[in-house]
Amino acid sequence: MANPQVSPVHTVPSEVAFRLLVEAVVDYAIILLDPAGRVSTWNRGAKRINGYSASEILGESFARFYTDADRAAGKPQSLLDAARRDERVEDQGWRVRKDGSPFWADVVITALHDDDGSLVGFSKVTRDSTERREAERRARELAVEQQARVAAEEALRARDHFLSIASHELKTPVASLQLATEGLLRSKQLGTLDDGRLTVGLERMRGATERLGQLVNELLDVSRLTSGVTPIAFATTDLAELSRDVIEGLDQLPGADRIALDATAPVRVPADRVRLEQVLVNLIDNAMKYSGDEARIDVRVRSVPDGATVEVRDEGVGIEEVARRRLFEPFGRGRSTSHIPGMGLGLFISRQIVERHGGTIRAESNGEGHGATFTVWLPGVPDGA
Repeated sequence: MANPQVSPVHTVPSEVAFRLLVEAVVDYAIILLDPAGRVSTWNRGAKRINGYSASEILGESFARFYTDADRAAGKPQSLLDAARRDERVEDQGWRVRKDGSPFWADVVITALHDDDGSLVGFSKVTRDSTERREAERRARELAVEQQARVAAEEALRARDHFLSIASHELKTPVASLQLATEGLLRSKQLGTLDDGRLTVGLERMRGATERLGQLVNELLDVSRLTSGVTPIAFATTDLAELSRDVIEGLDQLPGADRIALDATAPVRVPADRVRLEQVLVNLIDNAMKYSGDEARIDVRVRSVPDGATVEVRDEGVGIEEVARRRLFEPFGRGRSTSHIPGMGLGLFISRQIVERHGGTIRAESNGEGHGATFTVWLPGVPDGA
């Protein structure tokens, strides 16, 4: 039986196959340059991207693809020099088509050497990334717009939150003032306004006005500190002495006897004594609000190698991890307890003051029911001061 005819296999020389492959690529301009930067090969991708036919560009300098500004700055030659020195160079930038329209190019230029190591030219691969760059630009703009929308929504929520808290806090002293005033007027009309009723009414009115004053001062502090209007008057301050003075000034408050001071004197730092006193009062007040009537509050002052620390530790309700992250933000609270007075600005004000001193403030807790520790670090007196 005769053997079937077998068709001969035609093989294409590797050099020809590679040339055909390169010429067929349309998404990339793949060209060869001679050592002087003149174009020696031109594929279909190069024609599609740059707009020139092979007959128009072969033998011409590849600098023709660059903008006038890049040519004036010598960029084409500097890229060849970099490729010659480093074997390979990448670049991104605007290039110019035959019709003068710009496009954004991703370019890789590679130095080519013969077997003896002599430079024979360069390969240049270019990709038109104009659409991708435009898409990235639009994505960035959309991201910025989204961030702006989120920030605006957060600002609206913060405003509504502020109005809710402020109205709640202001309502109590205002109502107290109204009740005290109406009570005095009614007693006067009925002819029962004696010295005792007058004194009680005036005491209630004084307490209400003091509370209103505190609330207004907190709001003013936030405004001044965040805008940088309030100056910090630095002077050498003994934190141990300041802590003793603050605690002694609180001895008339209910529960003040549970505050214990552990301080070694002197512990000096450059600081605004009045502002640091405000921080310490805020931290102690916070500890008293969030701990039981019998819970101990420890204030500890220490020198450290780079400055000083003040710790206020309580045995109170503690702080949940989620709450700790927002604790020093405006209206932030460790617990969402509406029965605890205040607008949640004390810790925010304290952080602003401490950071204006170049220091830090942090809160630590082992979780709900395990108390909390607030630590203020302040930089020390510079050497030679």
